[in-house]
Amino acid sequence: MKKPVIAVLCCLLALGTATAAFAEEPTPAPAPELVELSPEDTVPQFYPDSISWQEDGGQLLVIKQYSVPYGTVVADLTESGMQWGGSDYTLWGVTQSVEGCVTEEKEVTQDFELSVRSADSETARNDVKESVAYDDEYGFSGSLTLQDITIGETLQADSTYMATAHYAGTVTRTEAGTVHYTLLYAPVSVPVVVAATAESGITPALLIMGIACALLFIAVLLIITHLLRKEPAHAAEPAKPAPAPKVYVPSGDIVLGGRNEDDDEENL
Repeated sequence: MKKPVIAVLCCLLALGTATAAFAEEPTPAPAPELVELSPEDTVPQFYPDSISWQEDGGQLLVIKQYSVPYGTVVADLTESGMQWGGSDYTLWGVTQSVEGCVTEEKEVTQDFELSVRSADSETARNDVKESVAYDDEYGFSGSLTLQDITIGETLQADSTYMATAHYAGTVTRTEAGTVHYTLLYAPVSVPVVVAATAESGITPALLIMGIACALLFIAVLLIITHLLRKEPAHAAEPAKPAPAPKVYVPSGDIVLGGRNEDDDEENL
């Protein structure tokens, strides 16, 4: 009876130890290497300064960083058919920062000819805008404010006067030497198993580890139960009975009190 119990306990211990060993985290696979463009492929306008990757929610994100001249837009950097490790990737997020900003200012005056209904400059202001937007081919922009109105003396056929509105103001432009872009690419589709594992938080390694712990716990309980049921060796042997006392019956030759029966007859 002892041998089968010991064999079962050994099997449980071995199974629990083996399961715990298999439950160790697998060695992460190395990140895929970049594939160089063939001569037939289209050469991109800008090359990334660095390419890296990171895991987020069970998926591998590809990070590309660019340093480009001011005025470059994200569309000039985005790759529509990007692939990484045999999977299709799409643009997921963009961050940017500007380095070396320089702001220039200049004073600008501008005149506009228009018709007003009054020869009085103060009354004619009701027919003129107080400010106008300014934008030129050099990148300067801003708002100009009405300074004065010059009104002609001749009344036109439509009962209006020709006038010239004088505007002036300060306009600015901003120049930057370099713009730093960080583009994050994510897989187009994520496997269902990976997504479910990320949501539940239970990985296959944790599940196997739980089974191993349960088996080891059961084996320890069985060992303790077997030891408690085992009886001591000395309790199984029956107790030896005490030896009976020996009784001696005196014979006729034994002298009692220093005299025998023959002496008593002689005295009579």
